[in-house]
Amino acid sequence: MNNENMDTGMNQEMLARLRNAVKSEPVPPELQVKVRRRIDARTAPPRFGWRNTWVPAAAMLVVCAGAAVLYQVGRLRGTVEDQESFIASTLQSVATPLKPGLDDHIHCSHYGRVPKTLPGVEEATKALPPKYGSLLQVVTNRAPGEFRIYGAHLCKRGGRQFVHFQLKSSRRLLSVIVVRKEARESFVRHNLAPSVMASGIPVYSAGSRQFQTAAIESGEYMAYVVSDLPAEQNTRAMLAMAREVSEILAAWKS
Repeated sequence: MNNENMDTGMNQEMLARLRNAVKSEPVPPELQVKVRRRIDARTAPPRFGWRNTWVPAAAMLVVCAGAAVLYQVGRLRGTVEDQESFIASTLQSVATPLKPGLDDHIHCSHYGRVPKTLPGVEEATKALPPKYGSLLQVVTNRAPGEFRIYGAHLCKRGGRQFVHFQLKSSRRLLSVIVVRKEARESFVRHNLAPSVMASGIPVYSAGSRQFQTAAIESGEYMAYVVSDLPAEQNTRAMLAMAREVSEILAAWKS
């Protein structure tokens, strides 16, 4: 077999592997269009010969395979529309009372700016009103040891106000989020069974894609721990602060 035949066989094998990779991670149609347009714009007019036909195809498959994986985990930020589409599809598989915390975490932390160098606690929490100092103390004392606060603030999402504590470890993000609950978000109303009890407090949890959510309700509020930790570790983070957070929220008045 001459060198050209050997190269052809190798290229065909590579293309077959790339096609299988793309099939294993479905590529959204709009993403395929964007990739094709970019490759078409950067590829010179083709000359005769197999060398000029397989290279653009292989390039497109490589980009699509990588982009598909990133799209599936939500790291391909894209446009605002892309982000909102990812958030909406992620929320579909969790019960209504669990959606607000997960929604705010993805929008504000996952798609937000995460500093490479963590600020000091005073700098990280300067935007947080003093009213929430007791919550900050609980989060600081009870969060998993490898996590450090890089932000604490009030944020708005979907016309609602959230108290949002943002933490990170070397590789993961974690949020502690509080929001005033709505009637339709009651765990009792949705007949949801708690995953575990913490000092008599029901803790509800669910996972969607790489995200895990654990939640409690107390008084007029709901509190969430959302992260990309394994489910058991995320629930454990909520268990560590559930009692103190519940007591703080129960004392809040309208």
